[in-house]
Amino acid sequence: MERLTGKVKWFNDAKGVGFIQREEDSDVFVHYKSIVCDGHKTLRKGQAVSFVLSDTVFGLQALDIKVEKEKSTTSSPS
Repeated sequence: MERLTGKVKWFNDAKGVGFIQREEDSDVFVHYKSIVCDGHKTLRKGQAVSFVLSDTVFGLQALDIKVEKEKSTTSSPS
């Protein structure tokens, strides 16, 4: 299955739901059970994520959600 990318539009930690914003298309629903990580499954607004898109009876949903590594903006000393 093709992995897509997007940014977290919002995520409600108490309810465990939110949306991922895709650049080229509509927003995608997120449920905390689909987040792949150790510990507390949560997302932060603006986080870059990759996911597999699934068309459910409730609409489009992101599955197998993985937070992308943040790129370092600092340069290493020479």
